Amino acid sequence: MALPVRRRHVVRTIAAATIALLAAVTVPPGPAPATPPPPSSTPLARPAQRVILFDFDGFDPRFVSGRYAGVAELPNLRALIEEGSYGVARGSFSSYSNSSRATTATGTYPITHRNTGYYYSRDTDRGVSQERYLEPGVETIAQSLRRQDRTAAYLQWYVVQNYGAAFGDPAALYTQPGGDCQTRADQAIALLHGEPVDSGGTMVDPARIPDLITVYCDDVDAVLHSDGFSAAGLPAALARVDAQIGRVRDAAREAGILDETAFVVTADHGARDWTIPLLPEVVDRLAGTGLTVEVISSSGGAPDPASEIVIVAAPRTADITLRGRADTPAQARNIARIIRSVPGIAAVYDERDLRRMKASDKLGDLVVEPIEPYHLSTLTDGKPRGSHGGLAEAYVPLVLSGAGIRAGVPLHDVGLVDVAATIGALLGVHPPSTSRGQAVRQAIERP
Repeated sequence: MALPVRRRHVVRTIAAATIALLAAVTVPPGPAPATPPPPSSTPLARPAQRVILFDFDGFDPRFVSGRYAGVAELPNLRALIEEGSYGVARGSFSSYSNSSRATTATGTYPITHRNTGYYYSRDTDRGVSQERYLEPGVETIAQSLRRQDRTAAYLQWYVVQNYGAAFGDPAALYTQPGGDCQTRADQAIALLHGEPVDSGGTMVDPARIPDLITVYCDDVDAVLHSDGFSAAGLPAALARVDAQIGRVRDAAREAGILDETAFVVTADHGARDWTIPLLPEVVDRLAGTGLTVEVISSSGGAPDPASEIVIVAAPRTADITLRGRADTPAQARNIARIIRSVPGIAAVYDERDLRRMKASDKLGDLVVEPIEPYHLSTLTDGKPRGSHGGLAEAYVPLVLSGAGIRAGVPLHDVGLVDVAATIGALLGVHPPSTSRGQAVRQAIERP
């Protein structure tokens, strides 16, 4: 599973906080082949009989503690925290949903799984928004559990569809009911009650409660994208996803399995507001170099062959690929210096920075991140919206609670990369074979 080598341009970032984070993160060796780990001579401990994972898209940790903690009460989430362990976990960069969720599902960073968002693909000569790609040989938790004869149901947790889970497969069931969080929770409750669920138009009965149930909800993310943190519908969206925790816990209690079930709650990324456009200023200043600058659409736009600075712009990042005369180390340094001079720019990440953050090699020569509430999208109407993709949004809540979890343990130095291994440790199975994450053993009770 050889990975392409990114061209090396050396341009320094300007964000001190980012440098501190990068210094704490080292690039691991290349992933081992995706072969099963050797059989253990002794059975693995199994602190929980099953795990239920809630993955709330866009659930910023500041909804729990911080600036937005008063938007909604979140009684069910706070009950899990009080009874278990809580911390703010590192996500991955760029902090787009599919790439971040691939980190959760595989226990690897984008440098390994290579799911990438909002970039220019040299291979196809087109802009890319988000993708479902996973590098061949990188194992998901769905593939790992299947290999170890454990069962699971992934309720609209799309990242594992066709990567270990499928419509109609009772052992590794994928469903896509649509609707809001309540609709996905309805399916979790049905499974806990021993009832069949709709999987791609077919009613499937897994025969027994799955060892892992994942519930994906995007209610909060949708509201934030539309209207930002001031959205009138945000309190209701937060209350709705929180209520599903309570409903599913009640169903586990009714099924007589609450005491043997562990709960994991996390997200893919946080969010930041954006209202003030920076892209026109960035483009104007770069045009002053005499190089040809073009902004292309992430939905498949193709640049003119003569364009030397190709920008895929999103609200919280701009991916920049240098071509022709622009494709030299000296030009890269100059272009980064010009972009840094624009008020509202937080950081310019070069190849070295991106490698330290274990970002995908598919990203361009430079990635730019603005300060909130500035943005790099093509919209200029000033309407309040929320988005993600930058390093500032690459932090998420992580709650561990229930069977096998110690109460009152603050979680430190944890990340989304550790979730798959933690679920494996709770279920008494090996993590995905290519995982680089570690089980959060500080919070897991010893059997």
